Amino acid sequence: MTEEELRVVWDAMSSVVADRMKVYTRSFVAILAGDSKVGTGTFIKQEEVRLLTCEHVARFYPVAYHVDDRGTTNIQPLIWCVEPDESKDVAMASIPAVEWESSITTVRPLPIAKFAPSHRPVENELLFFRGIAGENVGYIGNFGSDVILTGYCSQEKRGTSDKDIFEILWSPKNSTISRGTSETARERLKHDDPAGFSGSLVWNTRFVELGCNISRWSPDDAVVTGLLRRYDDDTDTLLAWRAEHMHAWLQSQRCTNQDLCNTPPLP
Repeated sequence: MTEEELRVVWDAMSSVVADRMKVYTRSFVAILAGDSKVGTGTFIKQEEVRLLTCEHVARFYPVAYHVDDRGTTNIQPLIWCVEPDESKDVAMASIPAVEWESSITTVRPLPIAKFAPSHRPVENELLFFRGIAGENVGYIGNFGSDVILTGYCSQEKRGTSDKDIFEILWSPKNSTISRGTSETARERLKHDDPAGFSGSLVWNTRFVELGCNISRWSPDDAVVTGLLRRYDDDTDTLLAWRAEHMHAWLQSQRCTNQDLCNTPPLP
């Protein structure tokens, strides 16, 4: 096949991977909103249900909103507990059992076993993240919503990773909308501003690693490989905390909520 034909095939496969990952991760992801700011969080299961995000998102004491085809449900987390080392930019809050059990949405927690022990994707691997871009937020509430959560497939920028972070390519002008995106969303979707994606989990889809066979690959093959922190203007990339550091931090938080909150709370 010609280079152009290969590009068409690759774009088509990437679109399918993005659509499948979007559906797969939908039940885990929450919009975090408070003080006129937004970010992204993920419900995880680690002895109890907790909400994971970045420290700089937790600083505005956000409420979690889960959006599905039944509407929007808000879930108020307990006190946000942060890592004292600000360079790690990570925070977690427990979810009250009574709020979780009364939730009528399709929300469910991500098992901690889905976190990779280290960030080691193969070359040109498809990385996926899903969250809320602030430019796509309208009204959020218990009785309806005007919100578009967005899932992206991208790749790591070659030769840019260091011991702490890796860089994800971000180029709105070169982005294409996946085939599974509804017409309504296509008409309204904006994807120029990455603000709001802070706290999104980055997934190593393992699609390339497993042979680029769309009929054999499943989203369940994917593993979490990082925590998206912010957009970097100088490099036009999204910066993500490597899985090995996040994995170690999560392991260190295997304790009761009482113990967890002995970590210095937000001021």
